[in-house]
Amino acid sequence: MTAYTDKMVLDMTSTGSFTYETATAFADLHGLSVRSVISKVKNLGLPYTPKQVVKSTSGPRITKADIVQMIADASGADFEALAGLDKADAGSLRALLAALPS
Repeated sequence: MTAYTDKMVLDMTSTGSFTYETATAFADLHGLSVRSVISKVKNLGLPYTPKQVVKSTSGPRITKADIVQMIADASGADFEALAGLDKADAGSLRALLAALPS
């Protein structure tokens, strides 16, 4: 049993290519999930252009290991001695770093 009738498949192939927006419109029109439509488009071998990924503008990502390294640098401690701190909450590590004298 398939959720796609022959008419729906014919409509998809006559459309030619799909974007995320056209897949969403098709899904809404036929009561399907967008994910299902995208999967069917790919299964039929039709061209699909995914939506653009929005990149964060907050700058480079700082990991907890990076914060531990900054704490080690600020305190003069050996990084290896503080390696277990990277398991702590990032907010706590930032608070510790801010509490250290600069």
